[in-house]
Amino acid sequence: MSGAPDGPGVLWEIALRLCLLSDTHVGAARAVPRHTVGGDADLPVDRDPGTGAPRLRATTLAGLLRHELASRTGDPDSVRALMGAARAHTPTNPDASATSALDVDDALAELPEGTAVAVRTGTRVDPASGTVQPGRVWRWEILPAGTVLTAHMRLRVCAPADEARLLTLLLLATDGLAGPGASGPGAGVGGRTGRGYGTVRATHWAARRHDLADEHDWFAYHARSWARRWSEGADALAGAPADLADALTAELRASGRTAAAAHLAARADQPDRRHRDELHLTLAVAERSDPTGPPGHGLRPGLLMVGDPPDHERTGEADRAHRHRPAVTDPYQPAVHLAPVLGDTALFALLKRIGGRLVRDAAEHLGSPTGRWRDWHGRWWGADTDRHGRPRPSRIRLRTVPVLTGGAPLTTTRLTVDSLFGDAVDGRLFTTDLHCGGSAEAVVDVRGPDDAVRGLLTLLVRELATVPFDTLGAGAGSGNGRLTATRALLVTRPGDGGPPHTVDLLAAVFDPDSAEAATARGWSAALRTALAPDDAEEAPR
Repeated sequence: MSGAPDGPGVLWEIALRLCLLSDTHVGAARAVPRHTVGGDADLPVDRDPGTGAPRLRATTLAGLLRHELASRTGDPDSVRALMGAARAHTPTNPDASATSALDVDDALAELPEGTAVAVRTGTRVDPASGTVQPGRVWRWEILPAGTVLTAHMRLRVCAPADEARLLTLLLLATDGLAGPGASGPGAGVGGRTGRGYGTVRATHWAARRHDLADEHDWFAYHARSWARRWSEGADALAGAPADLADALTAELRASGRTAAAAHLAARADQPDRRHRDELHLTLAVAERSDPTGPPGHGLRPGLLMVGDPPDHERTGEADRAHRHRPAVTDPYQPAVHLAPVLGDTALFALLKRIGGRLVRDAAEHLGSPTGRWRDWHGRWWGADTDRHGRPRPSRIRLRTVPVLTGGAPLTTTRLTVDSLFGDAVDGRLFTTDLHCGGSAEAVVDVRGPDDAVRGLLTLLVRELATVPFDTLGAGAGSGNGRLTATRALLVTRPGDGGPPHTVDLLAAVFDPDSAEAATARGWSAALRTALAPDDAEEAPR
């Protein structure tokens, strides 16, 4: 909480309820030795030191809001007005020590009934080979989907003339908490958000306005303990609206500030002007009997294994099982059920590996040096370091962990055969619970795209829709993990307030005379230009 002094003006108390829509890992504030954690996790979730309950730290939530506001506005002055300055005061930057107008408290987590903090195994997959890198395995704690967090914030308005502006900035900063949808991917909480972790949605908002120049309002705020403030804020969320703008405008009208309420309602509807692409995929656990035929026809169901320990009911009967995750069907009534998934790291690594192979082959055909295609690929998909030794975050992200629908579980038994005598090896009998068939909806978001990366996405869809050379999960040598794209729509949101533009990439692949194919050929030309060697570069001999 901020230590800003109280004074005349207006103070807004805001409470919100957040529902996690996918697995989430919010790391501990400081490194803790494993023997002191009380478990076998290398990376524990952050917990309240008094109660031990998992929490979302105030600094984490404030950082998320700061990032969202900076991304939406691109205006450092607006960010400083609401969130304060990120850097310390310096003689050349006297405004850098400005105090944040928004105070944020830690939010404690309430896990769904019948669930607990899970310990999962994380791996680092080599995008070139698709295998786990040696020694890059760890165990980390995960908050399950359906976990509810109740957060509390306070907005301090020192001058009445600043109230409408600060409330507008608050709306922009919290826009990502509306969750994924037509307005965008939404904000991600914690680590591995590029893999679909940390998807969150604010389901309820409550707001209360205090005029601190009024004696009644002054005592109504200051005469309460912190515990009472938090309790009343949580109680106000029952039946509260799902939109912060509705909660704020209702409170402004109740305070007689109808003009400010109308201004805020008008500003709340302004479009998101960030330039981005969305690739909407339907991926079937299957392969096509005729790769040259119409898309989506002649599919043979396949087998999938993204490894996880078996359920308690299957312990002793199965050695490994396909991964199931809690799934939220309605975030406003967050009852969860276990559902099979494609896997987060596995799917992202598959897309990244296919993309890397495509641009490598194209660059070699064009005679470009290896460093050129690696640098271009790392710009979009992320890399350990750039040419200056700094990590490169991915500009392509998986919106959420895709859940499989349809299909059925299938139990198989396999054994190890002695390569010399052809006999079964004693004690090497394995039982596996696989998933057969089914499909999943996946959304891939691209930040600040250009035609070259659209050309790569078109080629990637072509690979997924025809012959699946690359596979996902375990058992690839036995034919497992083959995915086929049965739908692929690339939605471009220009960021200038104009309508989105959609291209059917399957039509571009299978109908060479279509308008979609003509558009895709232009993208392919842009990709060749991006990967072609410069005049100053010499192709390797």
